[in-house]
Amino acid sequence: MTTTEAIVFIDEVEDLVARLVLNEQVFHLPRALLPADAREGQWLRISVALAPAPPDDGAALRKRLGEGDPGGDIKL
Repeated sequence: MTTTEAIVFIDEVEDLVARLVLNEQVFHLPRALLPADAREGQWLRISVALAPAPPDDGAALRKRLGEGDPGGDIKL
């Protein structure tokens, strides 16, 4: 499996989004994907690799979402 790595700079962390800089390219990443102790002004090593698709659990999701639905027409 091929993996790509890069060193990026944490330029800003605001609310739930981090602004990262790679060379002169800026991109945003959800804060939840950063290490818990990551802070503005630090450097990160980011690795990206292909992964197999997760198993299809669409039927389980539909069942869970429909559990509280009595069916019938929607009443406004």
